[in-house]
Amino acid sequence: MNRHLHFMGIGGVSMSGLARHYRACGDHVSGCDASDSPMVQKLRSEGIEVALGHHSSHMEGVDLLVTTMAVPPGSDEVRAARESGIETIQRIDLLARLFTSYRSIGVSGTHGKSTTTGMIAQIFVALECDPSVQLGANLPILAGNMLAGKGKHLIAEVDESDPGFARLSSEIAVLINLEDDHIAGEHSERRNYHASLEDLEAAARSFAANARQVVACADWPALKSVVAGLPSVVTYGLAEAAHYRITNLDLSALGSRFTVTAPGNRSVVVSLGVPGLHNVQNAAAALATADLAGLPLVDAARVLGGFAGVGRRWQRWGEPEGALIIDDYAHHPTEVAATLRAARNTGRRVRAVLQPHRWIRTARHWRALADAAGLADEVIVLDVYAAGESAIPGISVDLIVDRLRASGHSAVHHDHQSAVDYLRRSLEPDDLVITLGAGDVWKVAEALSQQPAERRLAARKVTGALGADH
Repeated sequence: MNRHLHFMGIGGVSMSGLARHYRACGDHVSGCDASDSPMVQKLRSEGIEVALGHHSSHMEGVDLLVTTMAVPPGSDEVRAARESGIETIQRIDLLARLFTSYRSIGVSGTHGKSTTTGMIAQIFVALECDPSVQLGANLPILAGNMLAGKGKHLIAEVDESDPGFARLSSEIAVLINLEDDHIAGEHSERRNYHASLEDLEAAARSFAANARQVVACADWPALKSVVAGLPSVVTYGLAEAAHYRITNLDLSALGSRFTVTAPGNRSVVVSLGVPGLHNVQNAAAALATADLAGLPLVDAARVLGGFAGVGRRWQRWGEPEGALIIDDYAHHPTEVAATLRAARNTGRRVRAVLQPHRWIRTARHWRALADAAGLADEVIVLDVYAAGESAIPGISVDLIVDRLRASGHSAVHHDHQSAVDYLRRSLEPDDLVITLGAGDVWKVAEALSQQPAERRLAARKVTGALGADH
């Protein structure tokens, strides 16, 4: 008998993917969200009822309420569900149930989860495996962020920010890296946070231990202790001892070319159309995973040649007056540095629009974030994207701007509109403007690409003066 599932925060990328999967499987799905959004509108266009705001009446006829860590236990729907005896489950635990229905491949790590999951998904889709996919970004080949296939595999991005990921059981668990992120430390906030790095590492080890096969990056020392002693660990990377080793690496402005040598002395050459060393490593992870799942390595490498990235990862918005406008989800210092290194490799003047994400992350990492942003020729810093967190006294983006300036870098604080206005006035043909952050900084890229850039004010003055002389 089909059930009625109600998703709180259904407009989120992960919640929407799960909701659409269960609807595709025949369940009655509804949801609610705090505000309207393109995703909410898309869900409605697909026939899913979405209410704005939260109210106990949403529980009428519901069999299962799906929430997230961000939902307070005293919310109207949760209270009504409890009083009515309606089962309540968190998103990560519903994903865990889904994992048991498939030969599941779970991809987790601090950086690159969406891209690596997207690469694996593209291989499986292109090689006609008809997988199910749960992705935290849009993938062109899926025309969205999910796929409810009829094949035996589920390929899912697993967000390590939710401690519940430790409970997932996978056929193959892919750990691409692990670093200090989503750590609350001295702060009391626990939504999407681990108490300490040790807690995060313990959760990652549980995630790996619950899998039949583990794929881990040999280039991240922190992963060695996490997977130490576990059976069936396969590694990939540049390290000489990696089972799937990257060699003959040639990085270019727009992509890369390299060789991956697999066990049994099998080698494939990969031509990748997305830039950066980090994407080379992501591709090696995808190849190792496909090989372990029994797919032809040569065919998998060929498919990766057509991989164009996932949404908000090195996403091209346009080239107004010859300037290149790029948006990227990078928000952790390591991600910002990796993305800006790829930007510098283009040979253009790199102008970064940085939006710090979450107050706790900013409080813990503002120094490293400033140092990473310093790889750009110019840094425009927007206000912190709070993501529901309360401001922390003594923490502001001025700390980042001042540190950049003290190091001799060009840095300024703007809001969205003033950043757009400034960039329009000063845009040059050889510029690469890159918006960085997990919030709504992409709106700056959108605005710049949709409207013609204005000439610099100085240029207009010169033109006017010449006209007057003649």
